[in-house]
Amino acid sequence: MRKGLTLIELILSMVIIGIVFTVIPRLIMSMNQSTKTTLQEEAMYDAMAQVGMIINLPWDNNNTQNSQILSVNAGNTAYECNTTSGYRIGGFIGGRNCITPPFSSYAAGAIGQEGDGLKNDIDDFHDTNITADKNCSGTVLGLFRIGTTVTYVNDPAATGIIVLNATDQAPNQTNTKQILIRVGYGPNSKQSGCITSLEYHAFNIGHIQINSRNWN
Repeated sequence: MRKGLTLIELILSMVIIGIVFTVIPRLIMSMNQSTKTTLQEEAMYDAMAQVGMIINLPWDNNNTQNSQILSVNAGNTAYECNTTSGYRIGGFIGGRNCITPPFSSYAAGAIGQEGDGLKNDIDDFHDTNITADKNCSGTVLGLFRIGTTVTYVNDPAATGIIVLNATDQAPNQTNTKQILIRVGYGPNSKQSGCITSLEYHAFNIGHIQINSRNWN
């Protein structure tokens, strides 16, 4: 009975062991990378879906009551309405007017959700956070987080190249709202830090009303 290994068997054993220790770590790394990519894609998809929902809402709560361009107290004067004609500069007769007397009743409101508890305009989503768990039980910490802030920022110049400065926040109402959605890993994820951020600017331009008539 043979009690030892031949040189060829020993070499083959070393080769097999070498392959195992080379391939398995790469396989584990590849699986982890795939899980991370899947998580990033899911978080990004949810964030983009939220952006799409927000930007289709009225610009301000007062726009849920009427379609007028609203008055603001800290906007660029170039965008103010003409109190005589009732139209913003660049507007045209028959277009969307910005004054329906009394003008003060159609002012932009403060950022944040109103007392009605509804999310029916853009800034109702300010300071909202979504934590997505993996089984919807509510007992598991989230795999990723989506945080939304809505703020007034200073209006861009009315002439030349339009520059939108995300950090140029305004203390009062302007004609420009910035929606910033930050996407990051949740505490239940093996990853940490930010995934990405999405930014959108919405402007005080009122809502288009389309008149319709019944066919006879």
